[in-house]
Amino acid sequence: MSFELISIGTYGSCQPDPVGGFEASCSTCAPKLALSYEEEAILSRMRALKREVRPIVERLKSLDSQIFATDGYSEKILKAERNELIRQVDDLRESWRQWAARLEDANERKWILLGHREGPAGFTGSA
Repeated sequence: MSFELISIGTYGSCQPDPVGGFEASCSTCAPKLALSYEEEAILSRMRALKREVRPIVERLKSLDSQIFATDGYSEKILKAERNELIRQVDDLRESWRQWAARLEDANERKWILLGHREGPAGFTGSA
């Protein structure tokens, strides 16, 4: 099953903007995964985190092979760099977890606003 991404505008209509690398449209022949503006922003930040972590992971792989092939002072320098990169990846993972939690909250708000779920007492729909 394929999904077509659409963007829900302020009046619930589709926006002809590319979303997540797909061209959004209003065709009715394919299932739709409708994203709120809040969800789009969160997913955009999560994609940015992925782009940020990829070169770090590649460098870590390279360092592992270099550390195996060296010894002495060079090895200590490479291990220090490796430890710093691991710390950066851990920080990015924690940031990912926080954004994933925000995405879940945004998704829940959307379902409540659309009437598919009942909100808690006093729910206004704002973040």
